[in-house]
Amino acid sequence: MKQVKIYTHRYKSLLEEFVNSICLPDETVTIHKKSGLFFVYQDFYQPIVMEKLMSLLIEIALQENPLYQQSPKLREMAGELHGMPLYMSMQKSLNRFIKASRTLHLEGYVTFRMAEYREKLDIMSYSLIKKMKLSIKD
Repeated sequence: MKQVKIYTHRYKSLLEEFVNSICLPDETVTIHKKSGLFFVYQDFYQPIVMEKLMSLLIEIALQENPLYQQSPKLREMAGELHGMPLYMSMQKSLNRFIKASRTLHLEGYVTFRMAEYREKLDIMSYSLIKKMKLSIKD
């Protein structure tokens, strides 16, 4: 069992949802606040926890992109990336990161270590916008 400290600035509610989704029914976990950062210590010992953590990071990546905040169609398209080689690569990378590190800053991880995923989201949004513009012209 490895305990990891998970930090966030803006996504306290998502962090709470994540923690509640992985806790046992009789377990209570407290989210602490220090210097504007919310953090929690969490044990990572089950593959389902890593899967839920990946979902949390993907949700943050979607919320960081204003287009995906507003478009259900784009969110649906992003959901189709699950199970693709890019997703599997990100999952392996996250597993390696958690094995090597005791701290995880959610926004930082999404910004720096999920750059390829964010780039893929941008490409998807640009292609959808381009299709919409072409259909308007017709």
